[in-house]
Amino acid sequence: MAQRNDKYNFVLYVPEVKHREFRVTEAGTVVLELDVNPAKRLMGKLAAKEPVSDIEFDSLSSSAWLAIDGSRSILDIARLQADKSGDDIDESARRVAQFMKYVLKRGWIRLGEAKPASAE
Repeated sequence: MAQRNDKYNFVLYVPEVKHREFRVTEAGTVVLELDVNPAKRLMGKLAAKEPVSDIEFDSLSSSAWLAIDGSRSILDIARLQADKSGDDIDESARRVAQFMKYVLKRGWIRLGEAKPASAE
């Protein structure tokens, strides 16, 4: 029988928010407030418009973002999402992992040490 090595299982890592400049709208969605890059600022001046680089997450992404507390693993967050949406845990874990990879690549979160897999 092959030995499982969960040490490198992505969903066991604990995400931590690095990008602290965000707000929650009245509708409960998260808006990340991002710096406007110089090229976009110049284009805004030429068009006589104030450039905006904020990103508003949809409700599921907002819920996942707000669940990041530095102690929950990606799998824990997926379980919370599955409970809220009524989805199956595999589908929820897939969606949450995809979202975490997206925000990780942009540097908005970092991953803490992986939690050991629980025997369930």
